[in-house]
Amino acid sequence: MNRWLFWWRNLCRQLWVRASLYAATGIGAALLAVFAAPWVPQEMAERLGGESVSSILTILASSLLGVATFSVGAMVTAYTAVSQTATPRVAALVTSDSEVQKALATFVGAFLYAIVAVTAINANYYGQEGRAILFLFSLGVVCLVAVRLLTWINRLSSLARVGHMIDLAELQARTAMKAQRQAPSLGGRPGHVDGKIKIAAADTGYIQNVDPARLQFVAEARDCHVEILAAPGAYVRSGDAVAVITGDDCDDEGHDAFRSAFTIGGQRSFDQDPRFGLIVLGEIAGKALSPGVNDPGTAIQVMGAAVRALDGWAAMAPGALEEVRYSRVWAPKIEDDDLISDVFGPVARYGAGDVAVAVRLQKLLRKLRRDEGSLAAAADRQAGEALDRARLALSLPADVRAVEEAARLG
Repeated sequence: MNRWLFWWRNLCRQLWVRASLYAATGIGAALLAVFAAPWVPQEMAERLGGESVSSILTILASSLLGVATFSVGAMVTAYTAVSQTATPRVAALVTSDSEVQKALATFVGAFLYAIVAVTAINANYYGQEGRAILFLFSLGVVCLVAVRLLTWINRLSSLARVGHMIDLAELQARTAMKAQRQAPSLGGRPGHVDGKIKIAAADTGYIQNVDPARLQFVAEARDCHVEILAAPGAYVRSGDAVAVITGDDCDDEGHDAFRSAFTIGGQRSFDQDPRFGLIVLGEIAGKALSPGVNDPGTAIQVMGAAVRALDGWAAMAPGALEEVRYSRVWAPKIEDDDLISDVFGPVARYGAGDVAVAVRLQKLLRKLRRDEGSLAAAADRQAGEALDRARLALSLPADVRAVEEAARLG
């Protein structure tokens, strides 16, 4: 992904950005209403430019502050609940949810609009025509607040549900996997180059994004090839090699140019990292199978979501999509074994002693083994490991036979 696009998308996910835009729009509408006054018919000004607009704005200003405060409290409560019942990694999807951000931004923006408009009215900023325009603006704000309030109430009913978090994590995983399948090796060539010059990481953390177009541009300018060593999701320490390039020499400017294509942060990102979405699903299942929670139904639901995501991965034949867009960039592919173990590994470890979970795991892995290919081979290996764990964890022979039967028949 383009590094600037990645930066912009991360910025737009911040709650304060959308709230600031809504607030600036509301304040601008309140102050600029006076400039539309010359086009207001006199009859309309006399009918709508009275004291009613001041009453509407006062009601908005007095009520929306409480609504906004309550909404922020509800979001924090949901964030905390999801962190405890699911996993802290998926809780970040609560604050980045577009419906949550739209609701909170609308309440804050409408509150500031009302405050500014009331202050301007008391300062005699508007004439009768300006108050008429403000009256129409206020009606629009009331309608917008009503719609957002209804959608917010509907969102609250599912915001802290574990099932909703599973759906969000599945969506993130499927989106990243689709992008990865359509551009294997980040749009470059798979494999390795005989590179001698290492490009070192400037910071310590996770590779959140790699910009292959930037690497291609710099490689063309310096007439070399570059191999990505640290793909999105890899953890690097300052000084570790994130890439190697061909050639015999590269100055500091060239190192900085190649290094600028790598974005490093303290947390993994869902955008270019399909494994992260599956890891989060696996964490939810592992948490559900812990003795303190003991919720095998959630683990079974996670496995169903994982099969749907992996089914989409298997349905897209990579051979037809391996168009090399960046001929000077070489990058590793994601291994199917990693995808399978990321999501089913925790279930196999923590659910081996639960016969219902062990049986369902074998049945679902059997479905993934139905088609030929590397994913089927990876599922077969995971099924064998899960069966071995179940044999060790289950004490009743009848339970062991049930799991073995599920592994055999699916």
